[in-house]
Amino acid sequence: MTQHKTVFFIDKAKFESPTESLTPRQILVEYAKEDPTQNTLVLIDGPNRIKLTDLDHPIEVKNGTHFTILHHGPTPVS
Repeated sequence: MTQHKTVFFIDKAKFESPTESLTPRQILVEYAKEDPTQNTLVLIDGPNRIKLTDLDHPIEVKNGTHFTILHHGPTPVS
């Protein structure tokens, strides 16, 4: 039996998860490698932008779901 993978995007990067149920904290830490205390995950739903502020509330991630990340504080300049 083939394991189902859910494909989702953070900004323009593609990620795969073995499950459809993820928390914003998991997405930020495990996939985006971002600090959840310094960043907010935002679900892009058509024209809507939904800030996911409850880091530990599981959300259903469907194939093709898009997220972006809001960075708090000053952005480092290279």
